[in-house]
Amino acid sequence: DPYETKLWSTSNTTIMTYSLAGTRELSSQMIETNKFGLPQCIRERNECQQIGIVGAGAAGLYCGILLAQAGHTVRIYEASNRAGGRISTYRDPNNPSIYMSELGAMRLPLDTHSYLNTLIRERYKLNITPFANSNDNAYAYVNGIFGTMKELRENPIIFKFNMTKNEQGKTSQTLWLTAFQPILQTLEQGGWLAVKNQWDSYSIDSYLKSVNMSRDTINYINILRNYESGTYCSILEVFRAVLVYASGSKFYGIDGGNDLLIQAMITECQSIDSDRCSIMYSMPVIEVQLNDSNKVQLRTKNETIDIVDTLIVATTAPAANLIKFEKRIDFVDKYRALRQIHYMCSTKVLLNFNVSWWYTQENINGGQSLTDLHVHSIYYPYIRNNQTNGGTIIAAYNLGTSSLVWQSLFESDIIELVLQQLIRLHRSSSNMRDYFQGGKVQHWCGDSYAHGAFARFIPFQETELFHQLQTPVSKIHFIGEHTTLVHGWVEGAIISAVHGALSVTRQKETIFDVVIIGGNLIGLSTALCLSLKQPNLRIVILEENTINDYNNHLHIYSQEHFRQIFDKEYLVQLANMSFTLWQQLEQISNLSSESILNTNDGFLFLRNPNMTQSTIEGNWDSMKRICENLDMNCEYLNNTQLRIRYPMFTLIREYEGIFHNQSGYINITTLMMSLLRLIDQNSNITIREHEELLSLQLLQDHVKLITNRGILHSSQKVILIPDANVKNISRLFNFDLNMRVLKLPIYYFRRLSNFVRLPNGIVMNDQNQQENFSSFSIASTSDYIIIKPTFIQNISKFLIDSIYTGTVLNWVSHHLNTLTLTTLNLTKNKIGDVGAQHLANTLRTNMTLATLYLYDNNIGYLGAQYLSDVLRNSTTLTTLSLDSNRIETAGVRDLADGLRSNTTLTFLNLGDNEIADVEAQTIRYFRLDAPETFIPKDVPLPPRHARFRRCIGDHYETSVAILMGVLIVIAILCLILGGGRMRILPVISLNAAYICGGIGIGAAVLIVVISILRCLCNPKSGI
Repeated sequence: DPYETKLWSTSNTTIMTYSLAGTRELSSQMIETNKFGLPQCIRERNECQQIGIVGAGAAGLYCGILLAQAGHTVRIYEASNRAGGRISTYRDPNNPSIYMSELGAMRLPLDTHSYLNTLIRERYKLNITPFANSNDNAYAYVNGIFGTMKELRENPIIFKFNMTKNEQGKTSQTLWLTAFQPILQTLEQGGWLAVKNQWDSYSIDSYLKSVNMSRDTINYINILRNYESGTYCSILEVFRAVLVYASGSKFYGIDGGNDLLIQAMITECQSIDSDRCSIMYSMPVIEVQLNDSNKVQLRTKNETIDIVDTLIVATTAPAANLIKFEKRIDFVDKYRALRQIHYMCSTKVLLNFNVSWWYTQENINGGQSLTDLHVHSIYYPYIRNNQTNGGTIIAAYNLGTSSLVWQSLFESDIIELVLQQLIRLHRSSSNMRDYFQGGKVQHWCGDSYAHGAFARFIPFQETELFHQLQTPVSKIHFIGEHTTLVHGWVEGAIISAVHGALSVTRQKETIFDVVIIGGNLIGLSTALCLSLKQPNLRIVILEENTINDYNNHLHIYSQEHFRQIFDKEYLVQLANMSFTLWQQLEQISNLSSESILNTNDGFLFLRNPNMTQSTIEGNWDSMKRICENLDMNCEYLNNTQLRIRYPMFTLIREYEGIFHNQSGYINITTLMMSLLRLIDQNSNITIREHEELLSLQLLQDHVKLITNRGILHSSQKVILIPDANVKNISRLFNFDLNMRVLKLPIYYFRRLSNFVRLPNGIVMNDQNQQENFSSFSIASTSDYIIIKPTFIQNISKFLIDSIYTGTVLNWVSHHLNTLTLTTLNLTKNKIGDVGAQHLANTLRTNMTLATLYLYDNNIGYLGAQYLSDVLRNSTTLTTLSLDSNRIETAGVRDLADGLRSNTTLTFLNLGDNEIADVEAQTIRYFRLDAPETFIPKDVPLPPRHARFRRCIGDHYETSVAILMGVLIVIAILCLILGGGRMRILPVISLNAAYICGGIGIGAAVLIVVISILRCLCNPKSGI
């Protein structure tokens, strides 16, 4: 009920956390199966099984699909002539394509039931439609009183429920949720185990009494919640339902019928290769026997006998109890649990009409009416687009002992009684018989295959039976919603299917000689090298992500340097050894020479000889000495030779270089594809993707590894491959790996048409020898070049911060001036004021940048001050985006100061920058000869007037000061001259006072004109 979310006195986070009963019903292992399935069995190692499944309901079908897709062969035995079990959609008998209603599961809280939600929406891509669970306009008829459902929920006194004074005036939701506060507090403080220990002994009735709810209020709640025939059931069952409703989850159905989920599963099962998933209809299994040979023999009603490696029983508990399991002594506890578990009965009566009278005559569209008559609950279909040509009503929905009453009647008598009570409830539709087309009755306790609707524990059963219901007997497993705590929901069936499939695969916990954690290039190469040395080693590679995705994200420019120039002799020797190994890899991969290791362009080490000899890449003199000692044929280049051979560099100072023709680069894309192809051909190497190591146990003779998708063992070695997760993984081994794996950015620059491609190499920065840059020789047809910074400025800062960008841009602008940088997009980073300073220093000499995006970069008014220098000096910048920063009013003034000298900017965005409205007049300082954009809280710039090169109002104060000075001088002259006459020209003589007055009036008029012009330029400034 959506009303419950308003009154629940805890956070939705807590509710959602425990919406699956607070237990670990959905482990990380189980969640992964929805997207990636189970780990593949290896047929060559006899890991793939013949598996039988009894029951083709949602649990049996989905469990079979998971196992078959993992490589096992699955046969599903269904006793009836249809699949789906208690997902049973009623369709027009004359035209099955026409949906009518649901005889079984009808509402799906997909917001809470996350696994089912993913299954329906993503895996099978089924359309869903809202299920209207309530309707204020629907009717309530209780204790002989007519009313609406809104009145029944909010004012139960109207319906003659004699509540205590403390209970009166409270809605059903307030009463209901207040009653559960003690259990909720236990849940929040101690988790579900504490809830079970404290409250499992309570029934609905005894618990409500324990919280001092009056008898009439208990009766009222039981009618409203449809618990009247099951007040003896466990309060924990009700509490779990409350968690689902109170989470705010909306209810849905599958558009066109919930059986479309079953049909999608059948289609998926039948599409699995080699007929590894098949369904046998009308094949009830009546006997199951465990053989001495560790096999399972099953016999069907038509005397078919099959032998399987593993059997999964996916029926209801009552149906499983009817199967003869042998030897019975092995199943004593299982039989006891199957006999004792409490199942609810349920009856639905569907009535079909050719006119939607509930909509046209009663104004009810969807939702539920409620009564204490025999029908109890009536659910109306939702009418779309005013279509009133009829539909099917769930005219009666009963649970528990109320359902047993209906089962004692003939179907024709049931339909007649339901019609009579419908007419009694809907007083404006006494003519509904005129529209009646027929009915359908479903008794789930009378169903010859289900023998019950769904499990609902009574007190103590969760403590005493739940574990036994889940536990397999040797190689016979049991699944179904009754083996979970998600009773009565499709999600329970699906969760049990995943749990069962994982349980089967855990039976054959795979043993490997070597487990490699990490499927990057190092991990793949390690596996291949180990296998080449010891072909019989069984090796598995565990990769958290998808290796193929990694491969797809690579492109033709994916390269890593291969160099043999080092300042340590052992590094040179290792590189020289690997040279031969790279060539061997090309040969066994049937690739041409230079496909993986490319030395066509060699490798260049470049530096300024006037700087320090040592860098993070090594000592220059040591590298030269080793080159000579080992006779590596290194070539030493002076500044002139470098300029001739590498004209793309702008060598401002004297440079020197070391060139080695047996170094170059590794083609990562080709390497990755080759490794995957070779591993795919090696049956002793297994790759398990989307598998994360969760924990491990160091046993006496091996290591047991528990992942999110299964269990495996390593008999010899566990190898950790360095990647971003290795430090976290090392903690599972009870030690802290003293290393950091850092990621550095890659910068792409657009290449001019006359630009020669860069060499493979490392260039040392003039200003800081610890700042080195890697360049790559890529195809001349590419429009880009690649620069990688190979330094870490500050290990404590963000890995990709403003220092890298500023340093790289500064180096490129000084050393590769044939490149043209026109657009720089740095949106949504962490540039900050420090980064803005670095950018300003770099861009101060840039002569090409036209567009600069710095949106959402935490730049404050200090950063704006630095960027004002860019505006002051730039002759090319036309667009500057600074929205969503912290510029503030002070920053606007600095930018305005920079704009006075700028002649190119046409677009400036300062939206969302904490600029006060009263300070928006700062825009009058901006240049007004171009249509820039200024958006502090949507305050726009005034209209532009192209005829003014510069608005005279910008110099208003200066103009007034000069004119006032003129007036003062004139006034002084007037005082000195007095009333004398002045000769202006030889022929004109005027009184001095008139002259002073005329000049003064003229000056005053001029001041007025200036003020008017200023107002025209900026109407908001005033005169």
